[in-house]
Amino acid sequence: MSIAAAREAVKKGQQALKAEYLEHGDAQRLLSTRCRQVDNILTQLWDLHDFPRGLALIAVGGYGRGELYPYSDIDLLVLLPTVPDKALEDNLEKLISSFWDIGLEIGHSVRTIDDCLCEAESDITVQTALAETRLLTGNLKLFLEFQRRLKDQLDPLAFYNAKCFEQQERHLRY
Repeated sequence: MSIAAAREAVKKGQQALKAEYLEHGDAQRLLSTRCRQVDNILTQLWDLHDFPRGLALIAVGGYGRGELYPYSDIDLLVLLPTVPDKALEDNLEKLISSFWDIGLEIGHSVRTIDDCLCEAESDITVQTALAETRLLTGNLKLFLEFQRRLKDQLDPLAFYNAKCFEQQERHLRY
């Protein structure tokens, strides 16, 4: 699939979703259908880049839950087994550029499992996003190892308290 074809597929998909929503008003169907459409485009573009088998492309946050609101960012994690070399970094940059080139607003990170755990430990927002993940394509074993290690690190009571504090802070700002 070329960038032009992918851009056209995204545009037509969004138009079809809008028309269907205006006709039926089914918001949940809109969210899940948009999610599937984006899944398909992202995985097709991933396949064009001939990545090593050890990597994984993962949906995170709301997108990881399978709910993708119109005009919302598409949050992605490229999970790596080890720190990337220059050639892999360049190829990943091309991938992310292709996502933007077709009109998708991508929020992304490129990390190893250890990087993810370190970020999650120090930032409740990252921890929350990583708690809701879904493998789009790539290495299932790496993805499952990531989920297991994140779950092992997560302290439910500490998470709950941090989320309550975050909400209180947000409430005080407004």
